[in-house]
Amino acid sequence: MKKRFLAVLMILVLSLSTLNGYSPVEAENALTEDQMTEVLIAVKGKLQISDDYTEFDYSYNEYSGEGTYQFTWRTEDGRAYIGVTADTTGRIYNLYSYDNNKNSEREGLLPNYIGEELIPKAEEWIARVEPDIKGKLNLKNCRYSNYNKTYSLSFVRNENGIDLNDNGVSIVMDAFDATVTNYRLNWDFTVKIPKVESPISKEAAAEKVAKKVNMHLEYRLTYGSDGNQKVFLAYNPDRTYVAVDAKNGKIYTEKVYWGSGTDFDGGFNDEAEEATAEESGSYDDSVKLSDAEIQKIGEIKDIISSEEAVKLIKNNKKLYIDQNLTSADCRLYSSNGEYYWRIYLSDNRPVNYDDYDEYTDYYRASLNASINAKTGKLISFSAYTKDYYVTEDGKAPFEIAYTKKQCQKIFEEFVKETDPDKFEYLELNNVYEQKVYIYNLYNKDTDYDKVGGYSYSYDRYYKDIPFTANGVYGAVEAITGKITNYNVNWTDAELPEPENLIGNEKAFESYISSDGFDLIYELVSKYEDKQSYYGYDKEVKARLVYRTAIYPNYIDAFTGKRLSWNGEEYKPVGVSYKYTDINGTKYERSIKLLADMGYGFDGEEFNPDAKITNAEFEKILGASGYSVYYYNYPTYYADVEEGEEEVAVDNENTVTRQEAACLIISRMGGDKLAKMDIYKTGYSDENKIDKENIGYVALCKGLGIMGAKSGNKFKPKSAVTRGEAADLIIRMLSTNF
Repeated sequence: MKKRFLAVLMILVLSLSTLNGYSPVEAENALTEDQMTEVLIAVKGKLQISDDYTEFDYSYNEYSGEGTYQFTWRTEDGRAYIGVTADTTGRIYNLYSYDNNKNSEREGLLPNYIGEELIPKAEEWIARVEPDIKGKLNLKNCRYSNYNKTYSLSFVRNENGIDLNDNGVSIVMDAFDATVTNYRLNWDFTVKIPKVESPISKEAAAEKVAKKVNMHLEYRLTYGSDGNQKVFLAYNPDRTYVAVDAKNGKIYTEKVYWGSGTDFDGGFNDEAEEATAEESGSYDDSVKLSDAEIQKIGEIKDIISSEEAVKLIKNNKKLYIDQNLTSADCRLYSSNGEYYWRIYLSDNRPVNYDDYDEYTDYYRASLNASINAKTGKLISFSAYTKDYYVTEDGKAPFEIAYTKKQCQKIFEEFVKETDPDKFEYLELNNVYEQKVYIYNLYNKDTDYDKVGGYSYSYDRYYKDIPFTANGVYGAVEAITGKITNYNVNWTDAELPEPENLIGNEKAFESYISSDGFDLIYELVSKYEDKQSYYGYDKEVKARLVYRTAIYPNYIDAFTGKRLSWNGEEYKPVGVSYKYTDINGTKYERSIKLLADMGYGFDGEEFNPDAKITNAEFEKILGASGYSVYYYNYPTYYADVEEGEEEVAVDNENTVTRQEAACLIISRMGGDKLAKMDIYKTGYSDENKIDKENIGYVALCKGLGIMGAKSGNKFKPKSAVTRGEAADLIIRMLSTNF
């Protein structure tokens, strides 16, 4: 192995002088033969790369004065690969590997390790590869993937017993042999970590945040489990990032600074400027149908023709309709049970590119509109208007006939006429000027822009409470006074009545007490100017703060509970289930493996011997996410020995063994197969199994999911325990069906 390695290095040394496009760099990290030899030796010294990896390659990049190597090793057949990214000191920042030979050999095998056994091995591996961070890691997540039989572990940097969330390590380990298949290091080794002997209290920091954060009461639009729109009422903060200096109580509202004279240069002493947040937009989910399909759907009545739809748009005297719009493209689509025509009109006059220059008039009008296909009501309208003009005398080639207020009045009258039932709920939010550019053909020094129209944004309000996901947006051209844009975003879903609300103060208390407001270190950056944002002239400092990193940040307006985006009570994703009553029990390993996948029951006790209820079984079965891509484990049965006490007979609240078999096979998509009248189970008590369940029980036996309960008896009416249920789910996920 040593001779082969030296031979590879000699080839590399000889080839470095012939790199395409390479020229010597006068820098500390410039690529040299000696440096690359040292780096490669340092990297291989940290990893265990066998002699089977006979193919080697590399690349080198230098960016902003920093050099980076990419080393790759492959087996001769290409079925195994290792890739490493390292800096010029030999520090490994990324590693990725795969071995298809191992994967093919493991079908039908149980993993040798569970999460709690791999955590110390991961920490040991990281300490060997990067000894400078030993003892500075705090485990945040450990999750098992049954798809590729690996554990993903994420660690956050911890200094002085306090997390620094901006730095950390992620590592993926093979659940069979504990080898590392993926590793990523995100760490600033140069930043100085401040130590605050007596930080202010969390309560004092929360009081500081309360002065900067206002809780806004607002209606939110989402979708229910049935796919229909629904609305919930919640408080949410007007800013999501506020940090309070743990030493002096200073308030910060930004982490990235530009130039000098900022908090960054002053040791974080001055308060940062206010920042405004923008509301995210909504999207339109629709299904398009062709005219031919519409004609074949007999139940659709009273749909106006596409020709009538185009006429309704063109004949609307208040809309901006260019006279050259002669081509029409119409599509019928459905949304929330209603049908709409989407209309695209275009000006298809050819442009003479043979006589083309930068001032040639290549503008061609177009518009998009949507109307209700039964009532003809306008839903949306957007016309593309000319945004440039050419002049020979420097004067504007048009006259502005309408002021901003006059345009606003025109637009509001249009809303009243088009959507009279909505106007009373609207409040003006923003007004924007729409500029057009004037080119001077002979004197470019007099080129200028001019206001050509105005756009208006109105938010929906109900009893003085904003509903910003709903509203009306539009624009008016100031030359003609015509509507150039009109769009209504409105739901018919019921709005909760704003009665018995908890109020802003209690909403803030609930918000600030949520997970995500903690004492942490954070990294802040300064750039000399915005052009240097992508890596140059960057300086980083660390500061100890209490910081709001609370997501989601919706607080139920009636209960004060934290809500998710869908209006349901928030439950953290990836909960680590830990139980105090499973060690040494029969199903300990199955319960822990299930917990590592994120499935389990709330609480500190699993109660493995308790009978599982129908609701509990269906919940854990539904969360399993069964997929045909899972590999199968070996067939094995955890039978009850003869003489062992039988579990009590089922009642209406518990799950029997034959019911469990039906639920499992049904979840796996085997209903049609199970209902075939061709099965024999071989159990001595088969006559006690309900006839319609015979196929399900037989399939569970054949797939190795569920065997006999006692001797050769299936005991179909016996109740399933929580521990048994966990074991059944693991076997189901392990079956290639």
